[in-house]
Amino acid sequence: MSGRGQYRGFAIVILITVMAAAVFYLFFGDPTDPENLNFDDTGPRVVALSTLAFVFLASFIFGQPKVRDIIQGTLFWGGLCALLVVGYTYRTDLVQAGYRVLGSLAPGMAVTQADGSILIVRDAGGHFVVDGRANGRKTSFLLDTGASAVVLTYQDAARAGIPERDLSFTVPVATANGRTLVAPIRIDNLTIGDHTLRNVRAFVARDGSLGQSLLGMTALDRLRSWRIEGDRLIMNP
Repeated sequence: MSGRGQYRGFAIVILITVMAAAVFYLFFGDPTDPENLNFDDTGPRVVALSTLAFVFLASFIFGQPKVRDIIQGTLFWGGLCALLVVGYTYRTDLVQAGYRVLGSLAPGMAVTQADGSILIVRDAGGHFVVDGRANGRKTSFLLDTGASAVVLTYQDAARAGIPERDLSFTVPVATANGRTLVAPIRIDNLTIGDHTLRNVRAFVARDGSLGQSLLGMTALDRLRSWRIEGDRLIMNP
């Protein structure tokens, strides 16, 4: 074996040994209680150490780099590792920031997740606006857990194909603007995301008395569950 090959082999052995010892120390040799250790605490350090070790190892295997190249590579990959570690450390905050951006750019968009649940992000005004369909027609709902039923605006009811002659404003309700009368109806199908509710009990507000249709409890109670987590509304059909 040439002197250069011996040098590479020796360097590889040293690097692997140091890397293994460091990983072992991070997980088992820290002077804290081992039962309290977890990957959330040690993971970023292991990732950074492993990446830097890989860079040095690759440089010895595939070439004989100059000192300047080693310094440049260390700065570049070290900076990248630092960026990854920061992202990993603050991943929860970054995810929440992403949800806020989504809520600003696409308020009301219902996202069906891998587990079948429907995710809606709070908009910039702090409300949950839900894009849905009433009888196949696009309808924008405002989540209102204080509303006992779904309430359509007069215009949304007309778009949903509910005849004006079928509206009888006989049910008194209390609103922020005082008491008013609404008309009881049934929505044949109400769709949110990929999920459709059928024969939903609802009301229609008088013309001009309601600015946006409300997603109330007659729809929410038909779901298996729903919850609010921070800026997210999660509905399980």
